[in-house]
This record gives sequence, structure tokens and C-alpha cells, in this order.
Amino acid sequence: MNNERDKIKKISDVIGSSFEEHLARAGKQSKQSSLGKVRESNAPSYRRQNAGQNRALETRHNVSNRRGLTNPNSQKVLDEYHRLGKSEQILRVWAMLMQAFDSKMKHYFGEEPDSHFMHFAADLTPDSFARLQANLLERLDEDREWPPSLIRLKQLANSPTKEVMYQARQHLFHAPVPINKLDRVELFVKKHKMREVRSLPEKNFEREFNRKYIQWFRDVIFHDMDITLEERQQEISRHVQASTETHHDQAVNKIISQGQAFENPMGARIKSIIGNKHIQVDEITDDAAFVKQTQTENQDSN
Repeated sequence: MNNERDKIKKISDVIGSSFEEHLARAGKQSKQSSLGKVRESNAPSYRRQNAGQNRALETRHNVSNRRGLTNPNSQKVLDEYHRLGKSEQILRVWAMLMQAFDSKMKHYFGEEPDSHFMHFAADLTPDSFARLQANLLERLDEDREWPPSLIRLKQLANSPTKEVMYQARQHLFHAPVPINKLDRVELFVKKHKMREVRSLPEKNFEREFNRKYIQWFRDVIFHDMDITLEERQQEISRHVQASTETHHDQAVNKIISQGQAFENPMGARIKSIIGNKHIQVDEITDDAAFVKQTQTENQDSN
């Protein structure tokens, strides 16, 4: 008998690893096998349930309408917004903020949106939501403090980003573009605010310009200040024109517009002179001119 065959072999020689590793691997395989059987047996019901769900967001912080909120008062408010077609927007805003500021959001607002947050999110327009998202991304890039209040979030939704303000400075000062290339706010600044901009201190120009630009941005986007000023200027021009034009001027303009400018004695004479091609002009010689000038001087001296 071969002595090598009679030796008691180690576990690692048989299974290629330590006994502890073998147990761990075997247990894992057994667990996966059991889990696979359970999933296979439950697959039809799982697919039916999954197909019937209406997912508001495909994120790891998804808050499902079907599952409902834990707070009954919040759920009641969400149901009201659902009837208005706003629930999906509320959940999209909530999920975006949870992805960006997970633990901080939970600390300040809890695990799910309350009625105040729903009101804020439901009021966002597509443009304001895009501004909010862009401003928050800028803050993340700069590793800045996040805004822990709905008031600050609303300010960000109603404010331009730093990139937008940088582009405005470029278009208006550093690399001017044609007026037809300016956006609505830039055009408002170009037409109505350049004197104020030129008075800003050079030392803190960027900071002061940004502060002013945020206010002008809100005036234009939310209050249509550019349209209001244009209408006001047009009205002033009409009043100025009407006040400087007398009744006689209006009558004359009316006659001219009706083609009756020459339908009067003076007009007939002018037309006669214009139409007469044989107008005789007496030639005045130098001697006659000298005599006439002398006579005039004698009359003046007397």
C-alpha cells in the first residue's frame, strides 16, 4: 500500500480552501438557491404587482403614491395635489433634493414631504424647477452650504445662476454681442440700466453687478418690467407729440393727407408758377446793379 494514500489529507487539500471559507461559500450558495426558488414561485404575482404600480420617479429615494405616506395628513394633501395633476411634480422635486442632500434633507424635513414642501414644489414652473436644479448643482460643485429652508430654496428657484450672470457681463461689457443676440433680461439692462451699471464701483463690480442683476432678472421674468417700460415710453411719446401739435397743425396735416394742399388761392398761384415753363427773368447788367446800389445808399443817407 502506498504511504501517500494512507496519509490523512488536510481539508484545504480536498476542497482547495480553508474549512471556514468552504462553509461560508456553501452557505451562500444554498441561500441563493433557496432565494431563487422563492422568486421563481412568486414571479407571476410579482410581475402583476410591479406592472400595476404607477411609479412617480425612478430613483433610490422614490416615494410611491401607491404605497402612500406614513403621515395621514400629508397623504391627504398629496391626494389633493394628485387630483390637480401635481403629485408627480412634488415627488420629482423631493427625489431630486433627496439625491443631492440625503441626510441633510431628512434632518430638516423628515423622511417624506409635508404640506409646506408640497405647496412649494407644486408652485414651481418648468423654468423655476430648472433654475433650482442648476443653482443646487452649482452649490454642490463649489462645496457650498446647502439651503436648509423652503424660503432659500424658493430664492434659488427665482434666481439666475452664476453662469448666467457671467454670460450677461460678457455680452454687455467684456465681449459685446449684437443687440439681437441678447436675451430678454440682458436687453432690459442694455436699454434701461446701463447708466446705473456704469456707476458701480470697480473694486467690487462683479459682486455689485450680480446683486443688481438678480433684482433686474426678477423684475423682468416675474413682473414684465421690460414690457411695462416700453408701453410707458410709447405713451409718453404719444402725449408729447399731441401736446406740441396745435389745432392749426392738425388741420394742415389733415389737408395734406387728403391731397388738398393746393386747393386754395395761394396753392393755385403756386401751381401756376410751377406749371409756367416760360418765366422771363430780366437780366441785370453790372452798370444797372451799380446804379441801383448807389440809389439805395443815397436813400439810406437821407
